Amino acid sequence: MYKLKNVNGRVNSLLRAGKDFVKNSLSISAAQHIIDVGELTDSDKPDYPICVDGKWYFEGEVITKKVQKNSLYGKTKKVSNE
Repeated sequence: MYKLKNVNGRVNSLLRAGKDFVKNSLSISAAQHIIDVGELTDSDKPDYPICVDGKWYFEGEVITKKVQKNSLYGKTKKVSNE
């Protein structure tokens, strides 16, 4: 699972244009909107692991789950690091 990788509120992306790609820098909200209205597909670009409709590719960071132990009761629960 990935989350958008952003630098100063911008996300690097690629847009398929025929046989070529155009490199863009979009705001986080614009990138998230494209992801929300499109369909996630498998990416063939390792540097851009988030792919939408086979046209949009976004840089992403792997989301890892942390396990947090509640020392008072000795129980554990999964916590996302978002």
